[in-house]
Amino acid sequence: MSVDKLCYSAKDYEDTIKKIKDVLAARVVLLDNGEIDEIHVLAGPGRLPKHIVRDVESAIMAAFGVQIDRRKISIAQVNADESPEDRRRVRLAKVAIVAGADLAEVEVHLSLGDAKVVGTASGVPTPTGWLRLAADATVMALSQLLSPRYALSVNHVAVTDSKRVRIAIVSVSLVGESSEQILSGSCPVSYDEREAVVKATLDAVNRRFSFLLNHS
Repeated sequence: MSVDKLCYSAKDYEDTIKKIKDVLAARVVLLDNGEIDEIHVLAGPGRLPKHIVRDVESAIMAAFGVQIDRRKISIAQVNADESPEDRRRVRLAKVAIVAGADLAEVEVHLSLGDAKVVGTASGVPTPTGWLRLAADATVMALSQLLSPRYALSVNHVAVTDSKRVRIAIVSVSLVGESSEQILSGSCPVSYDEREAVVKATLDAVNRRFSFLLNHS
């Protein structure tokens, strides 16, 4: 990779992506050498995700001369039309937060029909640490509902500023049946960033992949 490609910051890329039609927010993750590792985009419901991905590729190439592997681009859409089928969804019952001087703990209570599960995660109470713990606890709870053929893990967590609101964006890795998929979800921050991260994690699984849940 040429030196010119290493001189741009994540914000440079994000500012360009945010100019694309229907894009509400963007988050770019760089490797240590400055190469783009992940691109997370929050978009409105007006366009197909594949069209937005194509626009992101074109915009980055035109503005910076950098070619992006489209598999590094994840699109989450808000207020998208739901399927007419009333599919069962995982519901958030409660988020419990325990904060100490040296320990942070997040406890997430979920329900799916009559099934109730709890996931917990603990670690160091830093601003970014809290967000990761919220996502980890949610995935731990979700894993109890998933079919045993599948496994979930947190890929990336961020809270970013849109034009008027702050939005939590989460991507998770779904591994199963000899394949891996990256699922993305989002949620506006109305009160607490950690709770928004929990809801964004649920959004990643619920919106398009509820058939992976173990409903038995």
